[in-house]
Amino acid sequence: MNLRKFYLITTIVVSAFLFIAGIAVFNYINAGGLGDSLSANSNNTINDIFKPFMKSRGPFNVLVLGGDKVNKNSDTMMLVNFDPVTYKINVMSIPRDTKVKIEKNYRKINYAYPHGGEDLAVQTVSGLMDVNIKYFVFVDTAAFRKIIDLLGGVEINVPADMDYDDPTQNLHIHLKKGVKTLNGDESEQFIRFRDPNKWTKEIRKYYDGSDLKRIEAQQYFVKEFIRQKFTLQYITRINSIINVIFENIETNFTLNEIVKLSGLVSKINGESINFISMPGTTLDGSPWYYLCDVEKTREITATEFKCSESYIPIENSAKEVYTKTDINKDNTTVNTTTKSSTGTKSTTKNNPSNSDSSLSGPQTPAP
Repeated sequence: MNLRKFYLITTIVVSAFLFIAGIAVFNYINAGGLGDSLSANSNNTINDIFKPFMKSRGPFNVLVLGGDKVNKNSDTMMLVNFDPVTYKINVMSIPRDTKVKIEKNYRKINYAYPHGGEDLAVQTVSGLMDVNIKYFVFVDTAAFRKIIDLLGGVEINVPADMDYDDPTQNLHIHLKKGVKTLNGDESEQFIRFRDPNKWTKEIRKYYDGSDLKRIEAQQYFVKEFIRQKFTLQYITRINSIINVIFENIETNFTLNEIVKLSGLVSKINGESINFISMPGTTLDGSPWYYLCDVEKTREITATEFKCSESYIPIENSAKEVYTKTDINKDNTTVNTTTKSSTGTKSTTKNNPSNSDSSLSGPQTPAP
């Protein structure tokens, strides 16, 4: 498979983030012979035990990266903020083509991790968005299909027939319209789909060829995954899932921190997660860039991505470079997501997929 355009599957990110938090408690329960008696009461007891630890902590940011573990590709990045008191999770997907300045040169943001590891990735995102990042998580996408299959698939509403073939990547997507349970391979097809072999009026209601619309579909998939699979009936499969995750994840979370977080797993559901789009526009030219509206993005991060501690201290100079117009020297300064300027094109204006797009999911969890 061509790994140049390898992706991070958002589901893996969230499942890793939440499931890892539950490892210690689940193993403790099983080791103590309590696995058969696990109930809502035991969950409440666990929450009561860890509640004092969590209430003393403020919200924190996690940079979630993903791609191929061997080659360190990271074509998808997300900034995740978790508040352990309110159980609220804010997620901002960072388009992989976002224009940044790395080592005095203009690059796409997915250049950072393969060329400087998590340190450079954290520094780049922190400088762009003016946020502290306390933790990082890198998840290998090889785990995605295995986890979906272990959990019996995910019921998803495929909004239109999806047909796309790219022999150079050995990527073939063929899904029929309708509500159906997708296995690991089909789920991969769904979250990777961006544009079809042939455009139709129906497909244009949901997609426009941009990575932003694919991100929206991934977010919908994540919500359905959590709603359907984060239930007690899947606890018997937790050991297999844990093995898959530990083989495909790198993080600076400590075991002690995982133990403290584990008491909150039962408090998190699809409604706890708020997905936020990064303001910006796309550059009409070569190379193709996504231009972050730095001012508006930082307004969002200042209120929704609060974090008092940082994995790596970021110098002011790293932040100031993104407030200068030279970061967008190939075009005029980015203003908003709905107003085009010379050299840019809006990702929302006159786009039929934005007014009609609605990937409504099934009403009852799949067994």
